[in-house]
Amino acid sequence: MIGTSEIIKYGIITVGILVMFSSFWYHSVKKMTVNLAVVWEILGAILIAIGSVPVLSSWTHLISMGTGLGLFIVGAVCLWGGFQFSLLVSRLAMKNQELAIQVSLLIQENEKLIQQFEELTDRIRKYEEKAAIRD
Repeated sequence: MIGTSEIIKYGIITVGILVMFSSFWYHSVKKMTVNLAVVWEILGAILIAIGSVPVLSSWTHLISMGTGLGLFIVGAVCLWGGFQFSLLVSRLAMKNQELAIQVSLLIQENEKLIQQFEELTDRIRKYEEKAAIRD
């Protein structure tokens, strides 16, 4: 029969795998930045290590079934919230980068327009000088 400690260990390992898979998937569909995806991958690896290595998971023998379930639910909600927050931050960072690119393009276009305007004003000035000489 599987005891409470084994359920907690397998739950931690499963959550670690899910965190790693989710962060990789969200990064591959361009919804998460590289830095945050790496952080979540490391967190998933730590969770897998905690669940797999007996020295790191020895504390699971001290927890009752109800406490383990409560900790698992609270931990899952915290991980989900943190993950959603990371997705939000990633989305904002990507939009910020897109806006910076658009601003750069607009500045470049503005410089071209200013140069064209200066060329036109020089032409107009030369034309006015020629017209003034004729009169």
